[in-house]
Amino acid sequence: MGQDHASHQPLPLFMASIRSFIRLERSNGTPLYRQISQGLREAILSGELPEGTRLPPERALAQELGVNRTTVMNAYNDLSSEGLIEGHVGRGTLVKRSSFRPEEDYFDQTTPSWLLGLAANESALIGPDARVVSELTSLKEREEIISLAQGTPPVDMLPAELIQSIIADSLDEARLSALGYCPVDGLLSLRRNIAARMRKRGVRVDVQNILILSGSTQGLGLLGRFLLSPGDEVVVEVPTYLGAIQMFRALGARIIGIPTDSEGMRVDLLEAILARRQPRFIYTLPTFQNPTGVLMSIERRRRLLQLAKRYQVPIVEDDAYGEIYFGEESPQPLKALDNYGNVLYLSTYSKMLAPGLRVAWLAAPEPVIERMGLYKQTFDLNTNAIGQWIIAELIRRDLLDEHLQRARQCYQRKLTLMLDAIETYWPAGGRVYPPAGGMHLWYRLPQDMRARHLLREAAHERVAFVSGELFHVDGGGHHYIRLSFASPEEKHITEGVRRIGVAMRRLMARRTHSEEQDLPIERLPMV
Repeated sequence: MGQDHASHQPLPLFMASIRSFIRLERSNGTPLYRQISQGLREAILSGELPEGTRLPPERALAQELGVNRTTVMNAYNDLSSEGLIEGHVGRGTLVKRSSFRPEEDYFDQTTPSWLLGLAANESALIGPDARVVSELTSLKEREEIISLAQGTPPVDMLPAELIQSIIADSLDEARLSALGYCPVDGLLSLRRNIAARMRKRGVRVDVQNILILSGSTQGLGLLGRFLLSPGDEVVVEVPTYLGAIQMFRALGARIIGIPTDSEGMRVDLLEAILARRQPRFIYTLPTFQNPTGVLMSIERRRRLLQLAKRYQVPIVEDDAYGEIYFGEESPQPLKALDNYGNVLYLSTYSKMLAPGLRVAWLAAPEPVIERMGLYKQTFDLNTNAIGQWIIAELIRRDLLDEHLQRARQCYQRKLTLMLDAIETYWPAGGRVYPPAGGMHLWYRLPQDMRARHLLREAAHERVAFVSGELFHVDGGGHHYIRLSFASPEEKHITEGVRRIGVAMRRLMARRTHSEEQDLPIERLPMV
């Protein structure tokens, strides 16, 4: 890693060096922000600003140069869009290592030449936000940051005590099934348990229709490799799960987005796509969708299945949150209405229990399971056996449902806390969409506030969330954010929301010097 240049200089000295390559000429007709970005660009490319240099905060640089903070913000945005600088939550804005090094020096001498082409193609392959997921998961280790970004169970809902008791009680007798190799399809006991639980939710499956996976992301990858060739088209909801977007792009697919509303995917717009194009499959999260939390209406589910049958297009149903519901009953999966075997169903224990177990499953017609099993064994011989055994034991001992009931109560309480904090601390004019289950809250920012600008401002308050545009394949989502309420502690939910409110008001104050009349936050009906 390069030296953090700024951290080794007092700010006044660093400002002096900034002035040496930013010379503003207010009469030459070039916008001031472009003059600033050009000066910084030349300094970065020449090496005057080494890799890892922390640039001054926008406010400090604006004061030094005698310009508006928005001018500096626009200059930084210019450089960020070119890949020359990058904002990091809690660390500020840094010069990117890869942005200015000549191609022949990009890697050290021990790096094989074939890696050069892979690095160059990375952004085109899986998009400019390829590292977002790994950066979000690393936020949990940053104690100074309040993260409302990760959709994972909180520490106190990870079933460590249950797992410990099961291991102490039974592992000695079950060491072969728990610690040895298991079938590629998965432990038979777990597959039987999963099939039985799915039948209770109305899905007609048996053990031969279940394939155990190392996480549902593996399932997306296997199905993608099975169904897609480079250049094939995939239909997704807009917005949709970021991990799916990245996976489909990595497989070379062309993604077609269908808008959603409070009832889920706009299937009235889907038919025209199916009639004109030949997508290989439709990807949907019909139950407590990520990121919006929307529950697809029964009418649209039926219409979606009709269209899939008419145009002979399979549906990949991603149901990570179906058992995290806040009402009286679990919504049935889309697959429960499938009479023709057109729905390939994915779910995971990452949200229900613990992501570290790495156990998920695919439910599909038997020929698909057989083919997927062959694909799977070329990538991993079997899903970790001890994770499968632990979950099978939890189900056998009737402990899973008890755990899920506690989780639902916990997450509903946290959602209410987040909604109350938003009403208390956030400025008027936004729109909140309370979900009836899951882990995520979708929010439309007030006025024309942009999520990326708010994210940058919120970094100064040491709080993180996810910008809505990451979930869009159509270039939209700039005015939306996703907040995850399951993972943070209750006290951090209130404080995190308060900090975002501080950042919002600061952004709004810059846009106008006059007071604006407050409008009530619109809380829509539960979806």
